[in-house]
Amino acid sequence: MMLGIFANLGAALFETWLLGGVSTNALAAYSFTFAITGALGSLSLGISIGLSSVLARTIGSGDMHMTRRLATDGISLLALIMLVASTIGYFTIEPLFLLLGADNDTLPLIISYMQIWYVALIFFALPAIGANALRATGDGRISGSIMVGGAALQAMLDPILILGLFGMPALGLEGAAWAMLTSRVILCFLTYYVLIYRENLLDFSKTSAEIVLHSWRRILAVGIPATATNLIGPISTAIIVSLLAGYGKEAVAGFGIASRVEALSVIPLFALSASIGPFVGQNWGAQRFDRANQGMQMAFSVAIIWGLSVALLFLLFGSHIGGLFADDPSAVAYASLYLAIVPLSYGTWGVLMMASATFNSLGKPISSTIMSVVRMFVVYVPLAYVGRHYFDVAGIFAAACISNILMGALGYSWNRLTYGDKARLANGQVESR
Repeated sequence: MMLGIFANLGAALFETWLLGGVSTNALAAYSFTFAITGALGSLSLGISIGLSSVLARTIGSGDMHMTRRLATDGISLLALIMLVASTIGYFTIEPLFLLLGADNDTLPLIISYMQIWYVALIFFALPAIGANALRATGDGRISGSIMVGGAALQAMLDPILILGLFGMPALGLEGAAWAMLTSRVILCFLTYYVLIYRENLLDFSKTSAEIVLHSWRRILAVGIPATATNLIGPISTAIIVSLLAGYGKEAVAGFGIASRVEALSVIPLFALSASIGPFVGQNWGAQRFDRANQGMQMAFSVAIIWGLSVALLFLLFGSHIGGLFADDPSAVAYASLYLAIVPLSYGTWGVLMMASATFNSLGKPISSTIMSVVRMFVVYVPLAYVGRHYFDVAGIFAAACISNILMGALGYSWNRLTYGDKARLANGQVESR
């Protein structure tokens, strides 16, 4: 998972670097898209989490026929949802990005990018849910290979289409969208070849609407709250971008640089949160509560250690990183300011990720949703507006840091209250036997 996520975020960072060399307008337009692409990615991820949750527990119970049925129905559900979402999104590009603060310089670039991106959305989502299904079975190797393959192909196409290499026209930001579409179409066909012919994980035998709807209800029982939880991140991004737009496109571009660097630096936390869910779900389904609890506690410890290490690294070198991606001194200054403040909370943010993944995997997604809603609307948004009033951009970034710290502490406490006693009791019973 670390390799797979590193490849995807590394490709995104490479894309950011290429667009920074094109122009500040291209980089700012790209940064404006993060909230929307992230929101639709969260929708896909939410359904994938729902599928992964029910698959892991079903596999733990030993019912492989139901496993194949759930995998097939979950993939069909995501395909339907993505088709509807991309259609709506395609016809609302201009008003939506005007609402986010795009101007006459960035809006045409955004439109050319998003029109292609919406076509690519279903080809992006289907390999992702296929990889999640494989991971729920415990097969992380093929799952990671799928992620690495798509990212590597996109990274190879990006410079050709963005910069116009090998006789191709230089398409700038639009070229990034074409690279994504091309790479994900190829990856989609390869993924489903593996799922159907190698893993035999899909079931195309005749079924009934009643069975399919039952599968969809089980998946959505976790998937809808998980989607709501994951949408908090893109909503946060949208709020930050709209607030930063008042300080100019350089502030938005600087945030775009910092957020890509941030995503790369917390790859182990993303990977661990993606892995701890199936691990805990399978062990819980097999009544190994003691082993599930051990996994949770190890995940929390690793999150804190990694987060503190990254924060120290950015305190020492963060001021030099922005200059690698842009020549505009204002954009670099905003990126450096972000990397000096927000990373202080990466450890507790990681704890919150682990707690949310655990709640989702054990069929309690409402707990994750509550934590995310409180983090956004009770803590972060009020603090961001107060911080902007008194400290300008630094106050906006500090609000994100404080909200991560407070909610990480809450996530840990809630996890221990919910699962700690049961796991300790089960462990005592094992030792007595």
